[in-house]
Amino acid sequence: MNKHRWLYGIRKKLIIFTVLTAILPLGILGVTLVGFINKIVTELNIQNFSYRNSTMTGNYKVMVKGFEELTRGYITNNYIQKSLENTKLLFQDETYIKRSLWYPDNRYMEYGIYIDNKGNQYYDNTLTPNQKPEDILSEEIQNALHGSYAGMQILYSSVRVNGWKDRGIFLARNIRHTDLSVEPGILIIKLNQEFYTDLFRDIPIDSNISYGIVTNEGKLCYQEGNFAFTKEILQSAINHMPDSGPAVVHFNIQRHICFVSRDENQSFVFVTMIPQDIVNAPAKAFLNVLLLAMLTTILVSIMISVMVTRPFRKAILGISGCMSSFDESSLDQEIEVWTNSELDRMAAAYNKMLKKISYLMEQVKAEQEEIRVNEYNSLVYQINPHFLYNTLDNIYMLARMDGDETMATLIQSLAQMLRISVSKGENDVTLQDELNHVRCYLNIEQIRNSFLFTYEIHAEEALEKIKIPKIILQPVVENCIKYGFQNMEEGGKIIVRAVKRTRWLVLSVYNNGDPIAPETLKRLNQMQHQRMEEIKQAFPQKKGGYGISNVAGRLSLRYGGDFRLCYESDAQTGTTCTIQLPVGSQGNSARQVLR
Repeated sequence: MNKHRWLYGIRKKLIIFTVLTAILPLGILGVTLVGFINKIVTELNIQNFSYRNSTMTGNYKVMVKGFEELTRGYITNNYIQKSLENTKLLFQDETYIKRSLWYPDNRYMEYGIYIDNKGNQYYDNTLTPNQKPEDILSEEIQNALHGSYAGMQILYSSVRVNGWKDRGIFLARNIRHTDLSVEPGILIIKLNQEFYTDLFRDIPIDSNISYGIVTNEGKLCYQEGNFAFTKEILQSAINHMPDSGPAVVHFNIQRHICFVSRDENQSFVFVTMIPQDIVNAPAKAFLNVLLLAMLTTILVSIMISVMVTRPFRKAILGISGCMSSFDESSLDQEIEVWTNSELDRMAAAYNKMLKKISYLMEQVKAEQEEIRVNEYNSLVYQINPHFLYNTLDNIYMLARMDGDETMATLIQSLAQMLRISVSKGENDVTLQDELNHVRCYLNIEQIRNSFLFTYEIHAEEALEKIKIPKIILQPVVENCIKYGFQNMEEGGKIIVRAVKRTRWLVLSVYNNGDPIAPETLKRLNQMQHQRMEEIKQAFPQKKGGYGISNVAGRLSLRYGGDFRLCYESDAQTGTTCTIQLPVGSQGNSARQVLR
């Protein structure tokens, strides 16, 4: 393997990490911003184009008010009022009526037609007279006027003038007499191109964006822009239009966004068609800028990583080489690194480790020699316990021969205690041996302290073969005599019990001596929850301490937290120490041999 490749080892990881560190935040930020900005820009564009539709409806509303004033002026015109009440008009009156139809201030009128209640027609100067009223008026205009008393109607329809059918947006109104109840006349005004120009006033005209005026039936009245409004689009616009109000709604159709609004009188529907690409263009531009920024950041990050990692890579390669080739002959080969970083401390630690290894190797050699000596001595010392047991047996026999039963009992109990304590180097003994160990100890103490106490030991026979750590009851019993009976001359009592409860072997030691002080009781009960160092320091004021701290320490090492050690003490009921050991669990619990 070529270990000097440009992307080898720690440099590769640092560069990859740096690139990922640059990409991930920017990527997350980019995705978040793209979605957010796309949403914001889309909403702003939608609001902008919605405003355009609102502008169209607003312009239309303003012009409608002007149309109301215009057509109301014809109703109050004296000459038109005369045409409704007189059978025959003077030539001068007819002239004034015609002049009213092409009144120069009406800049939205292409031409006007007035038909009085007797069927007489009056035109402005652009039209040819003498047509039948039914030939002039279309069915749409007649139906619109038939349903209106005197209100102005704005509608997309047609009239027949100059021998041809002319379509467009018309103003139509019944002209009624202000004083007499007579049949009304009819006023028709065709709106010109300036009406459409002013309708789109203050609205930017773009060839990619199309505007349309549509009837409630879906007929296209007028269009600005190159987009072809199909019947499907116009019908969808009508279907999406709210039932009332000038609100602007939008929907997607044929890769366009269609905006729809309606005037207050619900005469026309105003439609705006915008390609979705126009709406999404700002977000795409931002995404391109973001991608360029990410690529630039990645390249800069790689260059910085290469420059920054150069001295560290050199140092790491040096340390790695020394460690890879390390053997017994390398103990005097120290590393020199100057990077002003943690690598300097690593090299110093390596050098310190070399010195420590040298020292430990010398120490191990000495310890190995000591172990060999100890193994030899151990073989020799194995003879000593047998010699001691045999000697105690001989003393026991002499005491029996001399008739000294007290001395015989003392020697026998001591011999049994020694056998159980040694137990051939085993750490565990049966419950039976543990209880015998306690019994021998109590026998010796009874000889030493005549009449001070009596004792009882109770255990089910089925429990006697259970293996438990040795010498865990004797220190508890010793505390009963040493501390519980220290102020007594006689009458002491000790009861040792062993019972099984579910998965626990419960050992209890009771005495009727002095109660334990509350502070001492608290420290005793805390030991089962403490670490080994804390257990050792439980009673630092007493040399040797309470023997129970030794028991708690050994149980903690053996079972971890899976044991219980509890003291209960008061003046009325005496003191009870309870030890619970797990029975039947594997690994760290007492071994059960019950059948």
